[in-house]
Amino acid sequence: MSDETRSNPDTRSDDTTPTTELDLDIISDTFRAFVDQTAVDSLIERWNQKLNALDTEPSLFERHFSNAFFKQMDLAAETLDRLDTPVFEDPLERVVAEVAGPAVVISPDLRVSLINAEGERSFGSSQGTFLSLDCFSPDSRADLDAVLRSAKKPGNLGQAIVQVLDRATGEPAFRAEAFLLKASNKDGFYIVIRSLELSWSPEVSATLSQAFDLTDAEIEVARQFFDNCDLAEVATQRGVSVHTVRTQMKTILSKTGATSQAELIRLFSMVTSRQMLRNRGLLSKWQDPLGREKILVTDTGREIAWTWMGARDGIPAVFLRGMAMGYLLPESAEKMLKQAGIKLLIPSRPGYGNSSLHPDLPVLEDNRLMLQEFLDGMGLKGCVGIGLSDGIIPLLAQQDKDPTTFRALISVGFNGCLNRAAFRKLPVPQATLLRLAKTAPRLLDLIARIGQRMVARYGVDWYLDRAHASTPLDLQICRNPSTATLVRDACSHLIVQGTRTFVRDMQMFHAPVDGAIDRLTIPMLSMVPTKDGLFDLEEYQQLERRNSRVTVLPVPESADLLIYQQTEFIIGQIIEIIGAKAN
Repeated sequence: MSDETRSNPDTRSDDTTPTTELDLDIISDTFRAFVDQTAVDSLIERWNQKLNALDTEPSLFERHFSNAFFKQMDLAAETLDRLDTPVFEDPLERVVAEVAGPAVVISPDLRVSLINAEGERSFGSSQGTFLSLDCFSPDSRADLDAVLRSAKKPGNLGQAIVQVLDRATGEPAFRAEAFLLKASNKDGFYIVIRSLELSWSPEVSATLSQAFDLTDAEIEVARQFFDNCDLAEVATQRGVSVHTVRTQMKTILSKTGATSQAELIRLFSMVTSRQMLRNRGLLSKWQDPLGREKILVTDTGREIAWTWMGARDGIPAVFLRGMAMGYLLPESAEKMLKQAGIKLLIPSRPGYGNSSLHPDLPVLEDNRLMLQEFLDGMGLKGCVGIGLSDGIIPLLAQQDKDPTTFRALISVGFNGCLNRAAFRKLPVPQATLLRLAKTAPRLLDLIARIGQRMVARYGVDWYLDRAHASTPLDLQICRNPSTATLVRDACSHLIVQGTRTFVRDMQMFHAPVDGAIDRLTIPMLSMVPTKDGLFDLEEYQQLERRNSRVTVLPVPESADLLIYQQTEFIIGQIIEIIGAKAN
């Protein structure tokens, strides 16, 4: 059990603290939430009731619970550690998991929403990139194009059999089925392309050699027989007589214990399938969909993964993503930045993707120090800094420490440090998690781990539907396969290292940077959504009155996911500021 989950005995109550009925409900919902998704919603609501009843200082929070309560919380955390990975119920995960061979799910604009390891090798794509149609035989393109058209506008052809080519030789590699998939909560279709055949890999040869002591020659005969099921064809390929091949086949049958050629094929199929299943699934290590990621290793040993968008040799600016959004910007953003001659340098913050975090540093200092080391390593000084949602917080902290760091700041989206009054209007789930981040991060980590289990079982859409239930504009983004792919990718970037980063970022929303805003000596543009349920122009104007260098710009028809809703508007403002500051 992680230290983040285990409760701190120094802050616990003594044995005289009673366990209330609400406490018992929280315990019950915690354990039920392991298997029941509705219990997760109930658990958060119970915590909301408890927090409202206590309304106490964070340092005194755990004194309001009995030791028995915390023993149950610790037991819940230990139980989670022992549970097996749940069965996939996310339709995208399930459709990929059903086959052992290459499989990919794409959106109508050909962006990869999900792909397994075999698919990455066969299609030459990874999650978040665009699938190249060059890997399909020209003879198959007409049928595949018809399926793709049907995904955008339902037509007659919703499925097809296509031939996939070997990327190295251009020769036919395997047949695949292409069909439409409509998730229950989506407004459009995904396209699934997955192998209809099993592929013999070097690992299969190694397994047969170790298990049955087959020679190299016998393994090659076995492979060719598996591919052709014709001894005469095997003999022709090997340039030997059919009699020689039959003799080798008898030896193979004897060594494997198979009683017939049909049974031998079943044995080979089982070994091949198991090996491909062993390789199946998304890679545990994050992969940059842009294919541009580099790792900056600092003098302190910190690893900072970073990528970029826009013009390769353009004017540099630093872009920090927010929680579960903004890893990939829409294609229109890339085109606008490239045309404007601007290059966004995009480091992954601590604990995101392949960037390491410092477990002994407070979350704000860890993020600020990462930013400082990245700027030093890239030789950047006096550029524009852009923060999406809570990504603005490290920028403010670093600028406060060194006022020469940036020449201008841009904030995109809601952030509590810019509008503390809006916290009281947050939906119950978000407000409850943020309050737990401040009062009991160990308990928040337990809830986050339960949520991660639900995401593994029901898919990222389970989380997105709950996170954006109160904002219809955001739900539209999450239910459109093209934009949903971008959001799913950002979520993967957040949770690839586990739940700790989620908890730490929730804590950072409470970071004490108000003074940094008051002391700001450079311009800052704050673009805020108007349809997120939190917008109050008077509250944001107070920010302008606090510091005349701050300008608030309401973004029309936008909510929490405004970077996907008003891309051209936001990127246009960014281009204007970067271009003006460069001249």
